Amino acid sequence: MLFSEYKLKGVTAKNRIVFPPVVCMNFTENNRVTEKNVEHYRNVAKGGAGLIITEAICVEPTARLHPTQIAAWDDESIEGLSKIAKAVHDEGLGIIAQIHHGGIQSVPGPKKVPSDITATLYGKPVDGIGMTKEEIKKVEQQFVDTAIRCKKAGMDGVELHGAHTYLLSYFLSDNTNKRTDEYGGSVENRARLPLDIMKRIRKECGDDFIIGIRYGGAMTSLEDGIAAAKMFEAAGCDYLHVSYGASPREQVPVPEEYSEWNSMVYTAIMIKKEVNIPVIAVNNIDTAERAHKLVDSGMVDFVALARPILADYEWPNKVKAGIEPNPCFHCKPACRWFMGALVNCPARKAAAKKQA
Repeated sequence: MLFSEYKLKGVTAKNRIVFPPVVCMNFTENNRVTEKNVEHYRNVAKGGAGLIITEAICVEPTARLHPTQIAAWDDESIEGLSKIAKAVHDEGLGIIAQIHHGGIQSVPGPKKVPSDITATLYGKPVDGIGMTKEEIKKVEQQFVDTAIRCKKAGMDGVELHGAHTYLLSYFLSDNTNKRTDEYGGSVENRARLPLDIMKRIRKECGDDFIIGIRYGGAMTSLEDGIAAAKMFEAAGCDYLHVSYGASPREQVPVPEEYSEWNSMVYTAIMIKKEVNIPVIAVNNIDTAERAHKLVDSGMVDFVALARPILADYEWPNKVKAGIEPNPCFHCKPACRWFMGALVNCPARKAAAKKQA
């Protein structure tokens, strides 16, 4: 099943391997797409992945996760995004743009969040500023406008970034959302902003446009994550990409029968049981055996592999052909590839030395 096709709206993924969003630091020029970005995605497509989701593309210039993040906050960004879309389409793959607001991690700021909060990020306290309803509606419009630009650029759809401590994840978690109005309290209220964005994107971009969300499947609890998943499905979301949310420490206990998987993958498996739309699992799925087991057993529909494909663009092609890919070295504290460039990846260096 890992190498079986899956039709998602107008896109047919040739296999169930997803290349997930990985921000390529310092590839852009003035936040615009360069040939480095285009060539990167072209090579991923050539390597045999079934579907590509771009790195996080920002909806607002003051809400970047990194100073060099790709822009989609104005129409000038359409030309560069279209080059990425064309490069991937030329290789026969579909591509989805992940759209993003940094929230409390915004560069240069302000650090907008659902309600006033002080969070510890990278060992330092950061003050988040609670948003007014007018500000929430402005962000909603920014996501919708960005999705429209992505469609004009030829992207097959968009993925809302509702994970990893960024703005939408802070709305979803009741650890970080203390509002008492229609945007806080119940799961439905906490999910209101991403739900409203999805509904408006559907109206503006049409039924054939793919809409997904990457979100913390545990949110604050697995029960909340499942409830939100059902709401996303009912709102017309086409797939769920299950990661962690407002905190990497959000975890649920993993029963013994699933002990080979971490909390994040286990959460995806549990959510898959409750919805009819496809579910993507991610995190520490770093071998062909693990990828096969998750998909072949029907536990999830897709597996997302970042580091293995960064270490070897040809990972999917090689696995299908029974060839051992370049092994990822699992660099700590962070992947050296996206913190610099291809030349910083030890796995690539080792492979080049071996070929020489």
